[in-house]
Amino acid sequence: MRIVLDTVVFVRSLIKPNNACGRTIFLHGKKYRLVVSKPLLVELFEVLKRPEIHSKFASSVSIDYKQLLDFLSQAEVVEIGDIPNISRDIKDNKFLETAIAARADYLVSEDKDLLILGKYRGTQILTCRGFADILESQGR
Repeated sequence: MRIVLDTVVFVRSLIKPNNACGRTIFLHGKKYRLVVSKPLLVELFEVLKRPEIHSKFASSVSIDYKQLLDFLSQAEVVEIGDIPNISRDIKDNKFLETAIAARADYLVSEDKDLLILGKYRGTQILTCRGFADILESQGR
């Protein structure tokens, strides 16, 4: 199973490792093949450097960069070409293009602009909870 994760999924998983996003990454990470692209990684690390991320969560959470880097080091990296306008938010198109290039089964997101699509060119788009439910049902 091949998946692409939206940036918000990473951020939420780092903030609350026990929520659905965190379980998707840290508990079930061995059940799928994560696929990323350079634009996704660039956005992720830009978001993680934002002061509001640190100030908002600094008192309750420290981001475990080592755990994140260990997780990302196992990901497959794909090259993406021109990013067509598919999503109503053009910044989300890189996730769709990565999913297409990866031939991903799932794109996991909490972004309504992506979730409204439901499915795009063979890739099912669903929430952390929806994907965690799929992974947990496979373990039964």
